[in-house]
Amino acid sequence: MTQSGSGPKGYYGWRIVALMFFTLFFTAGHGFYTFSVYLPRLIETLECDVFSATIAIAVWAVVVGLSSPFVGVFMQRFGARKVLITATAAAGAVAFLMSFVTALWHLYAIMALSGVAVAASTLVPAQTIVTVWFRKYRGRAMALTLMGIGLGGLLLPPATSYLIAHFGWRGAYRGMGLLFYIVVLPPLALLLRNRPSDVGQMPDGLALEKEEDATAHVPSGVSAQRAVRSMAFWLISGIYVLQLYAMSAIAMNTQVFAEHQGFSVMAAPLFMAFALGVTLPGRFITGVLCDRFSPKGLMAITGLFMAAGPLVLEVCVIKLGWTDFRAIGVFALLQGGAIAMNAVVLPVLIGRCFGEREFSKIMGLIMVGFAVGILLGPTSAGRIFDKTGSYEIAFFVCAACALLSVLLALLIRPNALHAEFQTAQAPD
Repeated sequence: MTQSGSGPKGYYGWRIVALMFFTLFFTAGHGFYTFSVYLPRLIETLECDVFSATIAIAVWAVVVGLSSPFVGVFMQRFGARKVLITATAAAGAVAFLMSFVTALWHLYAIMALSGVAVAASTLVPAQTIVTVWFRKYRGRAMALTLMGIGLGGLLLPPATSYLIAHFGWRGAYRGMGLLFYIVVLPPLALLLRNRPSDVGQMPDGLALEKEEDATAHVPSGVSAQRAVRSMAFWLISGIYVLQLYAMSAIAMNTQVFAEHQGFSVMAAPLFMAFALGVTLPGRFITGVLCDRFSPKGLMAITGLFMAAGPLVLEVCVIKLGWTDFRAIGVFALLQGGAIAMNAVVLPVLIGRCFGEREFSKIMGLIMVGFAVGILLGPTSAGRIFDKTGSYEIAFFVCAACALLSVLLALLIRPNALHAEFQTAQAPD
């Protein structure tokens, strides 16, 4: 039974959405998008080539991917509150440690620790929390939550560039570490709850008697073991790897690419910063679309947008020689749209295919593809640049991977396992 005066408008879940938005602004905004700003400075300090530095990204990605299934298990066993608070504290500590890097092996070791902290403080926890708190409004709630990543990606890279310019890259890392402890952790400790029943409410803020049936609050779906045996699981995993390859190769190399093409140190981060700015309205629009249309069709459209981003860099910057805001603007619209759609559609599609019952476990297993995509994307693009002095071949490979993901998306049957949902039992 809901609390007195509760309902969709007074639902505590919307406070959870606001809290996750705020948390992801820092944990994901910093964890995913600021390393490329530090990258040129790390290369200078450590006196290494681009490929050697991007190995750190590969190490980080492998750890994020391999940690994600364990994060899913821990979420189900210990709850979101304990996992997120612990991981956020760890993320702050890792930022402090990064400021003491003096050798490549230091960078690799600390980036491995960062992988664990990022896995446990970003996508799997946030997407699981939204899935537990919302059903009818899940698309919009997911979109609003993940907009925190877009805003963090928009503001934190240029803010990091400013901090680096005034305090050095070591001072910038220390400043970010401090923010985690004084800004991010207190709201999590005060406000985060694991599930609607913790505050006497039901999903979406509806009273039990307003649900369609008396068991509507029981999580439905299939087990992770059953999901892994389905074609949909492997198609979604393949899409995730292909799109992460293309997305990460572009995101982690645009700073080096832009500076190489003649953009200033302050202008170069704007490629990804503006793209992530586009994700703010893009994620919300995608969330509304997810509540109305098939997520598999939206995932196919995501692949088309993702293929267009690197082709814009090839045509507009390399071929036409644009080194002004025209190139940044066109790229931002396409790449930002792709990032927004991928982030929102993926968890909604997973929920549609497999249900809520073991969502965190299934999401964690699919996130193993994060390791594969980001292991190969930034490092292969960096290697191509080191060997050829250009990113042209890398951009064409990214576009091809994105287009292949379109084909895989069209093969998914989201309702294939729905007949088994009724017999699935809620976990203990």
